[in-house]
Amino acid sequence: MKHIPLRMCVACRKRRPKGELLRVVLTEGGFLLDPTGKLPGRGAYVCPDNPDCWREKKLRRFAGGRAKALSEALMAHLGGKDGQNTHLPAG
Repeated sequence: MKHIPLRMCVACRKRRPKGELLRVVLTEGGFLLDPTGKLPGRGAYVCPDNPDCWREKKLRRFAGGRAKALSEALMAHLGGKDGQNTHLPAG
């Protein structure tokens, strides 16, 4: 049996297999969605299927003062308004 890495959602603190979570990377230019999990930079994981995890207050642990911008970008992207865009605006 192959080892499956577990990661914790920064918002709800639930542990899930890495493949089930969405990695968000904080870069100098803003936030990037990292579906491959290989981009350099500080990253955090959020549940893509739980809208409560996209709330500003829950994202402050990771994004600090930029949590509102990240929350809005996640709502737009995961809510289906953005289509396939993987670049999130700067916070």
